[in-house]
Amino acid sequence: MRKTASRFMPPVAVRPPLPWSARCVLVVMAVAFMAVFWTHPVGLGGALLALGSLGAVLSRREALRLARMAQGRAGESICQFARSLDCRRVDTWVVRAVYEEVQRSLSEAVTVPLRVTDHLQRDLQLDAEDLDDLIADMAQRAQRCLAHTSGNPLFGKVTTVGDLVEFLQAQPRLVGG
Repeated sequence: MRKTASRFMPPVAVRPPLPWSARCVLVVMAVAFMAVFWTHPVGLGGALLALGSLGAVLSRREALRLARMAQGRAGESICQFARSLDCRRVDTWVVRAVYEEVQRSLSEAVTVPLRVTDHLQRDLQLDAEDLDDLIADMAQRAQRCLAHTSGNPLFGKVTTVGDLVEFLQAQPRLVGG
């Protein structure tokens, strides 16, 4: 039986809703914030303004960096990315899931074509926590199981986008996937 083409895979990973305990924590934090704001409006307002300004400057800098990267890769797409991998050996669902999820995590505004050699931290500015969330989404879309990842030969060695593809490829398929 042939597997369905990757272009027909689910468009995004489905995240479960927040549990009630997490919602309660968020409500308590919001109430605490409002209490502090009520007692110290000028100090907290000034701090929020400074943090917001810093965030805007850093966000703009990152957007320009991604725009330059995208401009340098004009004309590239998932096709070139997939051709740089052995798609006879690597599941195309894994290739598409990695490409689209990493690309979506970079920027909603700028589409940056990815390369297998892109370093996840240095080039794409993705930290370990971001990668953990991304890997879960990629695995769900590619129908890969994330149980027992410590047995994966690439565990702890994923540094590039290509390594990420190989890591997910080495994970077992979900039953019925």
